[in-house]
Amino acid sequence: MRLMVDPWHYVSGFHISHLLLSISFTLLKNVRPLCTFVFEESDHQCSLDWNETNIYFFLICTLVVKNRKGPSFDELLKKIFLFSKVANFLLFFYSDLRLAILFSVACMVVVVTCPEPIYKGPQEITYFTHDTLQEELETRPRTTWLIELYTSWSAKCQELATPFAQISNTYSHTHLKFGKVDLGRQQETAKEYLIDTSATSSQLPTIILFQNGKEVMRKPGRTRRGVAKYSFTVDNIIRDFELQSLYESTKSKNQKKAEKKELKAKEEVEEIVPETEEEKKTK
Repeated sequence: MRLMVDPWHYVSGFHISHLLLSISFTLLKNVRPLCTFVFEESDHQCSLDWNETNIYFFLICTLVVKNRKGPSFDELLKKIFLFSKVANFLLFFYSDLRLAILFSVACMVVVVTCPEPIYKGPQEITYFTHDTLQEELETRPRTTWLIELYTSWSAKCQELATPFAQISNTYSHTHLKFGKVDLGRQQETAKEYLIDTSATSSQLPTIILFQNGKEVMRKPGRTRRGVAKYSFTVDNIIRDFELQSLYESTKSKNQKKAEKKELKAKEEVEEIVPETEEEKKTK
């Protein structure tokens, strides 16, 4: 099953501005007349030198090592932006300290003025309060729920918004549903499920799988040393919560119900047909 991603999500001020910052040094260094104006070099030196090329090579090696576990496209893009800006800062610093300061100021301005866009696309998610969640789990135990516990101020929770919405669009079904609870407003839920909502918490966000009205799994989980680290990628969530098998099992339930209805309809028709034939014979 394939998850659909809206390409227009990446045509935003956040992505465009960070892309320009990531390629700023290479652009200014190789394009004339920018290179001679910014770096005050001769016309024969509008290109990367050996040391600058080595820094880019080190950047590529770092990205390969950091992403060997196969993160999602969004996570990969953010890491590319982050490490590219660090490399650009070093390149500007070695060329001219003033340029490095200007680049740092530009980065801070972009962070303030161009935040990451909030997901506004389609989603199959129900938003709960503490009371409505408990009522749903008690009154409809046959429904399997995947619940995200989040806070509006957490950057990691904001990063999970798009993947969670995409997964809900793909796997939501009659007996497999997705929901969210804002722990910033529902502190009772945080206390009940023992989730720390402080600024230094490593439990935000938390995803809990409920079956038969009870918790059966959560990520991140707990170990003897504390809360285990977890990467909330689309692939990890689908694999660890076995969403594909859950989807198939819930789908089969609906099919069985449909088949029962069809059988009942056929039986009713078969009962009616002989009666009409007998009536015709008597007539």
